[in-house]
Amino acid sequence: MNGPARPGIIGQGTASVDWQPKIEQHGSAERGRTWLARVWRWYVRLLHAAFATLIGAIVLVLGVLFVNYVVLSTPKARAYRDLDPATPECSDGLARGWTVLADTGRRQRAGTTLIDDGGWIDASNDENAAVAGDPRWRTRFRCALQRHIVTAERSDGKPLDYTLGFLEFQEDGEPYALVSRSGGSDVANTSAMLRHAMESQMRASGKAASGIRPVITQLDALKQHLSTGSNYVLVFVHGWRHDARIGDGNVADLRLYAAHVARFLQQRCPTDPKACETKVTAIYVGWRGARVDEQGLRDLLGDAVGGFFGSVSAAATLFDRKPVSEAVAPAAISALRSIESVLAAPRSDGSQRNNRMIVAGHSLGGNMLATGLKDDVLKAVRRHAFGRTLPPVLGNLVVLINPASEASKWTAIQRAVWERVALRADEHTPVDEVVRDTGFFPPEQRPVLISVTAALAFPAGGLRPGDCAWIGLDIDDGFQVARQRIRQRLASTDAMFHSGVDYDWATHDLFPTFKLDFRPAAHFLDRVAARFEGRQPRGMTCMPPRHAAALDALLTLPLRALSAIAETFPFQVSLREESRTIGNLDPPRPAAGVLADTQPSAAPFGTTHEMLGLHDTGRERHHAYATLADAPIDCPRSDGWLTRARMRKQDRYAQFWDSEDLAADPAGPGLGRPAARFVHGLHLSGIAPITLANDPFWNLRAFDNALSRHDGYRLTSFICAMNQLVMDDITESTPQMIDTMGPPGGHGFDVKP
Repeated sequence: MNGPARPGIIGQGTASVDWQPKIEQHGSAERGRTWLARVWRWYVRLLHAAFATLIGAIVLVLGVLFVNYVVLSTPKARAYRDLDPATPECSDGLARGWTVLADTGRRQRAGTTLIDDGGWIDASNDENAAVAGDPRWRTRFRCALQRHIVTAERSDGKPLDYTLGFLEFQEDGEPYALVSRSGGSDVANTSAMLRHAMESQMRASGKAASGIRPVITQLDALKQHLSTGSNYVLVFVHGWRHDARIGDGNVADLRLYAAHVARFLQQRCPTDPKACETKVTAIYVGWRGARVDEQGLRDLLGDAVGGFFGSVSAAATLFDRKPVSEAVAPAAISALRSIESVLAAPRSDGSQRNNRMIVAGHSLGGNMLATGLKDDVLKAVRRHAFGRTLPPVLGNLVVLINPASEASKWTAIQRAVWERVALRADEHTPVDEVVRDTGFFPPEQRPVLISVTAALAFPAGGLRPGDCAWIGLDIDDGFQVARQRIRQRLASTDAMFHSGVDYDWATHDLFPTFKLDFRPAAHFLDRVAARFEGRQPRGMTCMPPRHAAALDALLTLPLRALSAIAETFPFQVSLREESRTIGNLDPPRPAAGVLADTQPSAAPFGTTHEMLGLHDTGRERHHAYATLADAPIDCPRSDGWLTRARMRKQDRYAQFWDSEDLAADPAGPGLGRPAARFVHGLHLSGIAPITLANDPFWNLRAFDNALSRHDGYRLTSFICAMNQLVMDDITESTPQMIDTMGPPGGHGFDVKP
């Protein structure tokens, strides 16, 4: 039993012991290879998925481009309103006036329930409805000059009468020639036609041929029309996703504006004889802002489906259309200056004709005006004589409504002024010099260039973490009134976020995204997540933070993750003046001070004023086009309000003037206020005003009870407030038309009394 061990057994046991680690090592290697194989297979699958996604994205992009540029593309070179005013269809309409839109609109309103929808849907101002009732209107609405009448239904009402003209440009800025009709089709105007028209003018005027110019283009027709009498001219430059086609919503908007202006002049007529003899002319500047035929899609697929696909397709065309708006700018500005010269010409006896012109551009139309006028404005500022009134840059006033234009086009003008004045004292600038420079523009200076944008929230720039603690203080430190006002403003803002703020998302969020600045889009996603979770967005409220429910937080996790990625995405455009639009660049708040302080900003460029409606959001209703002759509209004279607002704050060099806080009228009571509230500076934001009180360049942050969304500019109060700036003598400086095209007499049409 205890003998020596058997060698064979011993050897066999030893071999078994030696091979066990080798087997375990072999198994570990196999498992390692298996794990690596799995990783490799997942990696290959991931590559395939990424490659397929990339190919799918490329196909999708190419498909969208193909659909946009081929299938759904609008005509590249087509005028929609090029019918010669001398044709019978047009000349008869100019003689009698057309009531068809208002008449058809009343029937539409009577047969359907009017959907206000913030003023977007107005069944009483629809060219397509008139065409559906009588196809002949498809030809008549093509007239380059049209006379429209809104009749009154009340026995004591008066009809509203205005002329609508068009200026259309090709993508390279070239104008279109007028056409005539023969045998039911278009024919180009021939030399014989022009000769016949000129001979008719010679007989009517008693002038020689040298004093008559042929009417070849839409511009010629407008200049001839405006060469006589007293005129109030309202110009509208449309923007993205619009053109001059029959049924376009922006053409309807201009008709709404023109009828409003005619009503405002009627209201002034009893006290101002000049208003009685003034005729209203609206000019629609058309270009190919619509790359996708959205109207065709709606006609084919219906408003819901066609509208959805049209919006999706058109979304990719913003920066395809922006360069076109800039290419058209020189031609459009030169055409408007030519009209300006005609309006500036006096009567034959040398007296002024009291003509006035306001030019408005919306979205990319605002970009067109900002681009075309930038150099002229910069030159005017650099040549400006200290203490003199800066003359208008075009017409009497230029208004950019929610302009889709880089802020740098505005800040360049601000820098030109900033370089010439001292805004604050320091070791190199004595106080006396700062006080002297407040007179760089005189107290009677009127605004000459305004930008107004539907802003997101109050205060400008949002709230800091310590602001809410200061706002909640209850101590007699001299800021009690300011804190109370801030609380009221924040309560209003909280209510707006609860119901949804009608700010201009297109220029606030979409424009920077196309400029490769994703931070506004990131904040938009965070606001969407916050609203879904039932909480207020960060930095915009002092309400106690509310924790989201677990399910809500889980559902919004993708939004918040995408927001974080967008906000921190590398290589974004960091220069805000190039990625933000004119009305969405607020000057940065100083690091020191509280909201009630007025500390100077280290970068004093951006928004300069605020505009507020006089009614709570949603209280003011829109007036349908067909009702404007009878509607309860009140737009009184507002003479002297800007002078009195500045006088009221003269102890502060007129800074923070407020149109709702006016000095007593030395001529006695009776003068009105503007239809909206204008405030100099950004109140209760902790920032001192970045411009002089008399500065003629206003960059307005508008609350949504005055201007809402991207195209919510149809409230009567907004239309009235903008036109009061031109129609009334808001300062002691009476607006005058200036000929910027050359010496008097350089225009092509003789002026008659």
